[in-house]
Amino acid sequence: MRRPFRISVMIVAIVLASLLGVSLTQAGQTDDSLSATGLTFQEANLPWNAQYAHQVDYPDDVGSYASLALRPYDNLPYISYYDSTNGDLMLAHLMPLGNGDCGTDNKWKCERLDGDLIHGSDNVGSYTSIDFWADESNSAWRIGISYHDTTNRGLKYISWYCDILCTQHRIVTIASTDFNMVSIGLYTSLKFGPTGEPNIVYYYSNSIGNDSLRYAYPVASGGNCGEGSDEGEWQCDIIDSGDRTGQYASMDLTYDGTVYIAYYDRGLGNLKLANYWGIIEDDCYLDNGWWCVELDSVGDVGMYASLAAQHFPGDKLYRVAYYDATNEQLKYTDIDWDPLVVDDMGPDLSPMGISMDVDPDGAPIIAYKQNTSEFGPPELNIARPFFVYDDGNFGNCGDTPPGYIFLYWRCDTVDNGGQYLEVAEFVSIKLNPAGFANIAYSEFVNIDVGDHATSLKFISQKAITFLPLILKP
Repeated sequence: MRRPFRISVMIVAIVLASLLGVSLTQAGQTDDSLSATGLTFQEANLPWNAQYAHQVDYPDDVGSYASLALRPYDNLPYISYYDSTNGDLMLAHLMPLGNGDCGTDNKWKCERLDGDLIHGSDNVGSYTSIDFWADESNSAWRIGISYHDTTNRGLKYISWYCDILCTQHRIVTIASTDFNMVSIGLYTSLKFGPTGEPNIVYYYSNSIGNDSLRYAYPVASGGNCGEGSDEGEWQCDIIDSGDRTGQYASMDLTYDGTVYIAYYDRGLGNLKLANYWGIIEDDCYLDNGWWCVELDSVGDVGMYASLAAQHFPGDKLYRVAYYDATNEQLKYTDIDWDPLVVDDMGPDLSPMGISMDVDPDGAPIIAYKQNTSEFGPPELNIARPFFVYDDGNFGNCGDTPPGYIFLYWRCDTVDNGGQYLEVAEFVSIKLNPAGFANIAYSEFVNIDVGDHATSLKFISQKAITFLPLILKP
């Protein structure tokens, strides 16, 4: 939580130390939580620590479609991602004792969750989305990942449950097709509901008919989706339909389980929002109970959308960060504010990662790829409201929102790969309950034509703890 006078207290402590003849000892940044006895800076000011979660050399490519979630109770990072070299769904998670098999100092465990043992025959694992659900009745948890099966043009879901032991991974094919003009399960977005039920939104591509944004959820029986032993155990509903409607879908649930979805209508070049009402006059599609509205329709807007829904009572119902392709800008809108420019992002020469989360006080943080330098490589940037830094400085980028007279957004670079490195084509951000940011993203190395590799990186904030004042001998 925000502590407005923390830096002032630190200055007073230093002055007192000099007057009383005592010294101040600084501890190392080893903790993800705040010390109960020490002083610490505002969360937004904490330093960043970057490492590899899965590093490869030419000619391998891993780390695209990265999606990050934090495990309940200990906030360890789990990242689902795609190994495009072998066509596999992968999972990397930090090992608390450093006994992993990949990443920096082998601190990470990298697992192949789906894909053919003899690589090359199956291609699965793109468009991943990961989420956790905490079972507070017995301190257990459930993990789920939605993803695309390129070989079978389908939507798949893998999950398991952990209490004392973890169940074996269970893979479900929710829907697939043999028709080569159709592809199911692109741009997946997964969130667990309050009681642990998975909700999956995805894009259904149909090159000879209307595309659609669709919503899948489990049912006891009688559903229209699910294959094999899971036939009829999933329901797949059309939310919105039209020419290239439903790309870049991003879903979040409010604290009480209400679904909000941001998505891109490529046919019109608009950012749209869907919310389920049940019975309304203007449904999105054939009296389906979904309410859809355009959030931004000026120019070509809405690609790479990232939505955060209401996290606690009194919080804003929704916030959306997205890309304005016409003006090459990062933009933001919420239920109270019309679209605002946050920062320049540069031309869309490759996937332009955008991901947003909300801190414990309800302030947004946006991680994004910036590609504006004419000579330098793309960078990983973050944008936050100026007041979260609590240092007396105002913003340095973007528009001034209603009610403010100074620049609202502060934009900073947290990783600049260097001359031959491009970062953040795919980016996913999550804050832990203390408000410390964690970001998973890709790093592309391109030295010569055809000589390249893509790795998965992870950067996070760590608490700085100051020990109490110690008297000099």
